[in-house]
Amino acid sequence: MKIQTIGQELRTSNKQNYNRQPAFRRNWSEHVSWGANYVKETGKTNFKLFSFPDAKAVFVEVAGKVASHLGNIRERVVQVVATAGAAFTIDKVLSKDGDSTVYQMEHKGAGVYEINDVKAKPEDKYRYVVVDKNNNVNLVKDPYARKQEDIHGWSSIYNKDNYEWKNTDWLEGKDSRRIVRKPNEPMRGLDKLIIDEINIPTVSKEGTFAGAKARIDKIAERGVATAIEIMPVENTYSMQWGYDGVDKFAVNEKLGGAAGLKELIDYAHGKGLNVIMDMVPNHMGPDGDYLAQTGPYEKGSGQFGGEFNYEGRNNRYVRDWMANAALWWANEFKVDGLRLDMTKLCGSDYLLKQVVTEVNEHNPNVFTIAEDGRENKESVTRYEDSRVSHKDELDFIDTQVDFISERGWYSTPGNIGFDSEWDFRFMNTMKNAIISSGVNLLDDLDNKIKDSRHRVKYVMSHDEIGNWDGTRLIPKILVSHLGLYDKTNGNSDAQKGQNAARLGQQLAELIVSKDFGEMSDAKLTEYEKNIGLNTFIPKDALIDAFKTAIAKQKLAQGTVLTTPGPKMYFQGDDEADLSYFKFFREFSDERAVRAKSDDLKNGIVAQKGYDTLVEIARPDSMLGRVKPEGLFKDTQEQMVKFNKDLKALIDRMPVLTKGSLINTYKDHNHNVHVHQLKLDNEEVLVIKNFGQGFHDKNYEYYGFPQNSRWEEIFNSDNSLYGGSGYSNSGRKDIDNFNQRLSLAPNSFLILKKVN
Repeated sequence: MKIQTIGQELRTSNKQNYNRQPAFRRNWSEHVSWGANYVKETGKTNFKLFSFPDAKAVFVEVAGKVASHLGNIRERVVQVVATAGAAFTIDKVLSKDGDSTVYQMEHKGAGVYEINDVKAKPEDKYRYVVVDKNNNVNLVKDPYARKQEDIHGWSSIYNKDNYEWKNTDWLEGKDSRRIVRKPNEPMRGLDKLIIDEINIPTVSKEGTFAGAKARIDKIAERGVATAIEIMPVENTYSMQWGYDGVDKFAVNEKLGGAAGLKELIDYAHGKGLNVIMDMVPNHMGPDGDYLAQTGPYEKGSGQFGGEFNYEGRNNRYVRDWMANAALWWANEFKVDGLRLDMTKLCGSDYLLKQVVTEVNEHNPNVFTIAEDGRENKESVTRYEDSRVSHKDELDFIDTQVDFISERGWYSTPGNIGFDSEWDFRFMNTMKNAIISSGVNLLDDLDNKIKDSRHRVKYVMSHDEIGNWDGTRLIPKILVSHLGLYDKTNGNSDAQKGQNAARLGQQLAELIVSKDFGEMSDAKLTEYEKNIGLNTFIPKDALIDAFKTAIAKQKLAQGTVLTTPGPKMYFQGDDEADLSYFKFFREFSDERAVRAKSDDLKNGIVAQKGYDTLVEIARPDSMLGRVKPEGLFKDTQEQMVKFNKDLKALIDRMPVLTKGSLINTYKDHNHNVHVHQLKLDNEEVLVIKNFGQGFHDKNYEYYGFPQNSRWEEIFNSDNSLYGGSGYSNSGRKDIDNFNQRLSLAPNSFLILKKVN
């Protein structure tokens, strides 16, 4: 919107000084001063915004919370009073009516605008009016908004007294189950971190924070996970995965808002679970992004949305903005850890170092985890106890980024200092070893286990499940084991892959259905033909493939849980859940676009293999949607017992969590990998069979530890876990001369050294 000159009025005396730096030093009072801050003692609100350093003027418009006619922030166009002529000057901005009041903000320098003691209270609405150097009038929401009910609407003044925390012992470090960066009894370190990654919209029918409590109860009762990681709840238009957030400080109101999130976190703490919050520092979502009209926050558009101006001109307060977002989640919501999404796409390791530096300074017990994906670049998780002050560290970052932005130099810090990162290399190797039947990847797996101590190990996250075909590990194994890619048709390799994944899912759901066991060959043939199989697969082959997939699921989970260091699994993997987890979201204009033609839908289906519309993809992705019956009615109960028993063993034997990796062995002939752990007088062997061979009291391997005896203390093939019952239980004579182990295909066992 261009300025329309109304008349010559009193000129403003606010002179612009583009280069003057405000005297801010990033102390705590500055961190919390941005945005709209209500002061209870005065009953008034202070506003602070980073906008364009060369803006003509910046105003804040405030309206009472009862102003129900407030809609899109672009509506209710303000009147601009200005002086025409060569010395064009903004004099004032007038409200459209008496329902709102407009206040001019003072430019403190470098694009920082402030006004204090405004008559505004919690839940009142506000927006900023930015008149840029080209005389465009931008009506924008607050990038620091802590409450944003509509991504296109006015911001709301946040009520920081919206919840009273109950589990204060946890917050004060008196609960021994809490995990912190630097262990200080009775608190623990990250070596005991077992994460259950959850998505709020799909862990309950309600799809809310309140609805998620039932899942928290199950996680706590099983006792496998020591933490939950909540996929992002940054504000978006709809329920979704959360990685398209556009209000980085505001909780999605559809999920239950800030108070609902606090209550859920408090509830999880009361159940003994640590809480990790996922945040997205690498891009803005493509729907509801007004940052480019607010100030120099962005450098342009990228693959996923607006990319941030962390190292360009006027970058200082953009970096502070994201660092403050991390501090907001850590401090306001009392989370125990922060996970930063795809950090390599931030385009600035200095931003990452700044986030880590600020969190370590102001919330020293909160740990940080990166999803980086740069082949385990050591500097990402290299921690060096800094001998310089917090201020000097930030001054160093500022200086380096100034050189980059002004001279175009390339530079990265020597270390960033995340406490951990998602181990992409371990995940890819494990995924291939599990899914690709018979493929020998032992050398690669051996290296990844040795290199994985301080990184988060996992086999499947939301990405590996949902970003392609939406299927979990078991259907993916069925695709490989049954050769479904070659048993379906398609116009391209991509389409055949998607069709094969769909077949794997449909066959998995058929196999666990109530009537599968009694299904005749004729009915099975008809069913397989109807779903798109071009070759008949007999019932026995389907049953064998599903048993193999279950065994491999246990092998994958067991390998992760018996490798020292932090680890993770996705929601439902501890019970072999078969539900889809599809990517789903809805844009504010999506329905209108879809109503015109099917082009959008067809393009999405061609890319993903399914429609991503919330009401289509979300029901398919609901945790527990598939209820095993018939032949495999006990599968989930058996998988839960498997995980509970293994975790109980881990708790009893610290060697499985903190032990040193003293030896590994690779049996390429049988596709078996062994790793040996030792801690004080405890010593264990973890023997993992990725092969298809049955070993009935006849498996031996060269390199078995000499001069020691061993006993079996865990076997994934135990009949209690749905296995075939191969066992070495009760034997006390296992040594390098007398191995002769029973080892089922796709299983693992743990031997303990007998003292």
